[in-house]
Formats: sequence, C-alpha cells, structure tokens
Amino acid sequence: MRKGITPIIAIIVLLLITVALAGAAWTYLSVYMTGLTGASVELQDYFCINSDTAVILVRNTGTVDMPVGDISIINMSDGSITDGNWADAGGNPISEIGVGKTGTWTAQTTCASVDECTFRVTGGTARAQQARVFC
Repeated sequence: MRKGITPIIAIIVLLLITVALAGAAWTYLSVYMTGLTGASVELQDYFCINSDTAVILVRNTGTVDMPVGDISIINMSDGSITDGNWADAGGNPISEIGVGKTGTWTAQTTCASVDECTFRVTGGTARAQQARVFC
C-alpha cells in the first residue's frame, strides 16, 4: 500500500487553492478598478479669506460626474457637517463637478477664534482627506 495523498484528493486540493486565489485576485482588482473608473475626488487647495470664510478646491479625478451632494465636508473642530456653497472656476453655482474639473466650496467658519479649522473631505471611492485651513 502506498502512503500519501491519493491523486483525487490532490486534484481537489489544487482546485480549492486555485478558486481561492482567483477569488482574492477578483476582490483586489474590483476594488482597484472601481477607484479608477468610479467617482473620486481629490483636494487641490484650501485657504481662508476675510478671516472667516474657508475655501476648499476639490477636483473630480473619477470617470463620472460627481454630484456635490455626494461630497461630505465635516468640520473636525466641532464634528459638524458643514454646509457651504459650491461654484465652478467662474464663480457660477454648480450641482455637480464634471470629470477632470474642479469645484470650489466656500463656507463661513467659526475658526477665527482658534486661527485654524480642520475639515475632513470624502467623496466617491477616494479616501478621506484633511484640509487644515488657517484664518
């Protein structure tokens, strides 16, 4: 009698390993490709004007238009979701940021008393990004 794994069990184990590797590759690539083909934003710049108005420029780096309602801007100083106004480069109000375009968000802040506000910006498949605005 031979000792070891029979050929049938060896084939089953190899098939299970193959299926597991294919599943792991599929999961990784689907998350990676979604980041390249979905909605995604990136911070371009952030600053303060008039000592009380935060300005954050957000660029759409995805492959689809990004509604500004899908972009969350949280004031980390007090934990509040901050309402602001969105505009294009010409100052016209917008409801979405086109592919490759930059939207400008402005809002009155209460950061003047501490000279700094930190905002957390999220949108689409991009990771959260922080903007430290000094007023």
